[in-house]
Amino acid sequence: MAMAQPKRPQPAVDVAPLYWYDGGIVDQAEVEIHPFTHALHYGSGVFEGLRAYQTERGLCIFRLRDHMERFLRSAATYHLAVDYTLEQLCQAVVRTVRANPVGEVYVRPLAWFGAGGLSLAPYSHAPTHVMVAVRPLGGYFSGGDERPTVRLTVSSWQKSPSESLPSTVKASGHYANSVLAMSEAMSRGYDEALMRNKYGRIAEGSGDNVFFVRGGTLHTNDAGEDILPGITRGTVLELADRLGIPVSVEPFSLEDLLGADEVFITGTAAEVTGVREIDGAVIPHGAQAQVTARLQEAYGQAVRGKGPEAARWCTIA
Repeated sequence: MAMAQPKRPQPAVDVAPLYWYDGGIVDQAEVEIHPFTHALHYGSGVFEGLRAYQTERGLCIFRLRDHMERFLRSAATYHLAVDYTLEQLCQAVVRTVRANPVGEVYVRPLAWFGAGGLSLAPYSHAPTHVMVAVRPLGGYFSGGDERPTVRLTVSSWQKSPSESLPSTVKASGHYANSVLAMSEAMSRGYDEALMRNKYGRIAEGSGDNVFFVRGGTLHTNDAGEDILPGITRGTVLELADRLGIPVSVEPFSLEDLLGADEVFITGTAAEVTGVREIDGAVIPHGAQAQVTARLQEAYGQAVRGKGPEAARWCTIA
């Protein structure tokens, strides 16, 4: 009789104990994933990532409606049968945050095809499940620093073109591309990857959008360059407009970044993070990066319910 092999120790994952799952709040232990779940095999799911920040009025779920609108658009692209309205999904997020009083959290809504067959047209045979889970998350790149900076490397992996996988859709399977790029970056000792698109220009990071500043003008690209136009990206563009910072949205190259006065990346997890190096080339940062600092300050206020956009962007849980 073969002896049972000892289980490998599993890393602790600090996930709040209550989920919203298929219409109601349940304990984590009640959520079971069938071994033939379609999304587990083929990545056939869509998701969002958003944050809840502490404010004077309670937790602010930042840009909740915008995230859930994109969630529904992504689901429709993959024919996921999400049988909940936008309002019901927003309320599901609010309920999940309230059910887990653990302070500031990262929120992960997820819709996926469950078990029901292995064909590559799962909408015809597999059920759709929808879940909202939360977990604590501090600064993604912070390492304890209030305003962190990161080191980037240009990945050998090309960003998948939208003709193959639509860049405006936040789908689980699309992120295999990002996993390859980020794993390569970390193996080189860097914090994040820069990915080129099919034109050889810079598209985005593995999970964030890229900005640079030259001569006081803020530059970034758009969906035509195979990026996911992030909600944090859109937030920064609106804040720049309010602050009177000139903006140019057009394609750019690695050489543009290397010759920039400032470079930063944006994302729900990354927030607004300055870049100090790209493959050994030093990028001006810290006190030299004045536009980045202004936008970091404005973003930090916005997510905590301050500023003229608060009524549109903050949902108090």
